[in-house]
Amino acid sequence: MSYKTVLKAASAAVVLVASVALPAFSQETETASTERDKTLDTVVTVGTRVANRTALDTAVAVDVVPAATLENIGVGELNQALSVQLPSFNFPRPALADGTDSVRPATLRGLAPDQTLVLVNGKRRHSAALVNVNGTIGRGASAVDLNTIPTFAISGIEVLRDGASAQYGSDAIAGVINTKLREADAGGAAQVSYGWRETEYEVPVGTPPTGLPITVTPTKTRSRSDGEVLTLSGWKGFSLG
Repeated sequence: MSYKTVLKAASAAVVLVASVALPAFSQETETASTERDKTLDTVVTVGTRVANRTALDTAVAVDVVPAATLENIGVGELNQALSVQLPSFNFPRPALADGTDSVRPATLRGLAPDQTLVLVNGKRRHSAALVNVNGTIGRGASAVDLNTIPTFAISGIEVLRDGASAQYGSDAIAGVINTKLREADAGGAAQVSYGWRETEYEVPVGTPPTGLPITVTPTKTRSRSDGEVLTLSGWKGFSLG
């Protein structure tokens, strides 16, 4: 066999291998692209300057709470809904604490309420005018009242559960809460919720003094029904221009 014949055979083999390998490479590229598109469904904007950073790719913990989760919890207050979903978010209910009864502070990671940065669509939200001066959680702080934001107006919430003062400033020592409002220019929804508190409990009854003709049972059952709450909410998107 001559040198030219061997060279032609080798060239044909290289062309055959390339023609077989190209479809496989194309298939692998398409699969990788599909997986990447699925992951980008949870893109976050807090704690990063990268446009397509996902919750799983961030260096710190980021919780993404969608609007459907907030609506299905069954509470009307945004702070209370977040306390159910986030492990490090605490929303106490102080009583007989003057104005703190109405504007109740919430804490993230056990730090002061005013050390959590609250954003609305990426912009800083102003704090409340009330300063907590009583012996409650957040004493001496003036925090953002998240309950002033209707739950039905939110499309999702991103919570950065780590200090981010190097990027956002000293008001983000505990973390960042970014509230994203709805931006739909069409559609709408309405919601009605009603709830109450029903309690039944047993109270021990003391033994009467000896000699009195009184017969009592060891316990007495009592029931209470109160705390009725009716919530009406809705949203509608309009197109401008």
